[in-house]
Amino acid sequence: MKAGDLIRLKNMHSSWGEFGLVTDITSTKAGTGLIVMITKASYSCTIPWSKRNMYVKEVISESR
Repeated sequence: MKAGDLIRLKNMHSSWGEFGLVTDITSTKAGTGLIVMITKASYSCTIPWSKRNMYVKEVISESR
């Protein structure tokens, strides 16, 4: 997964919608990270990298 990928979400509040467009993936020195994306709810939604398998159902289209 990387910036530009379109992803299908799962286990999210319905206000987020079914899809998200990844705009950035951040990481810290502590090893934690965030997936930053645009969704129906906001242009800057985040989910923890460590919980990506809980909230990302699939990558629909990968950027090049």
